[in-house]
This record gives sequence, structure tokens and C-alpha cells, in this order.
Amino acid sequence: MYALFLILNDIHKLDDIHNIFYDIGVGATTIDSVGMGKVLIEHDIDIPIFSSIRKLVDGNKPYNKLIISVIREEAKLRKAVDMINEELDHIHKPGVGFMFVLPVLECYGSKHTGAEIKEFKKR
Repeated sequence: MYALFLILNDIHKLDDIHNIFYDIGVGATTIDSVGMGKVLIEHDIDIPIFSSIRKLVDGNKPYNKLIISVIREEAKLRKAVDMINEELDHIHKPGVGFMFVLPVLECYGSKHTGAEIKEFKKR
């Protein structure tokens, strides 16, 4: 099992990202999040790179979303990563989002059984 984390700065793409997870047949949880840029702006710290971020910040609302998905099969993970990269066009549009994947060693409170987790650990 794998945990896919996506920090999505372009919140206009949120529905498109949710549709990707739906089409693949995996779930995801979305959480409002605030990055360091917002904190620096709120503390009135003048760093040139963050001046453009001011345009993204809307009042006290977070300007990004954290999307987490636990995906059992590597094939579905690969498909999700490829489709998200294609949708967000990370290479040509920096700052749209940040994504990383971690292995899940144990998982509780889901439809996964203990036997599946033990089998995964053996690999």
C-alpha cells in the first residue's frame, strides 16, 4: 500500500483531481492547508519571492489543499501519479502543486484486513 500526498496550490483544479481518483477507483481525503508563504505574508516579512503569493491569498482562507489517498495497488498508484502530473503539468507550470508518495506499512480502520497488511510487509 502507498500513501499519495498532493499539496494543491491551484485550487481551481480540485474537482479535476477528485475526478481522477474517482475514475481510478480509489478514495481521497482533502484538507484545507496553509503553507509557509501565507505565514510569512501574515507576519509582513518582505521576501521578494513571496510578493507574488499575495495575489493567491484570499483573506483568511487557505490558498492550498492537501489531498491524501491510500492506494493498495501499485498499478493504480502509477495511474494516479501519471494522470495528476498530466492534469497539473508540473514541468511547465511550477507552483501548481507538490506531490510525493510514501509506503504504508500498517493501515487500520479501513476495509483492508490484517492479513493483507502482513503480506505487504513481507515484500
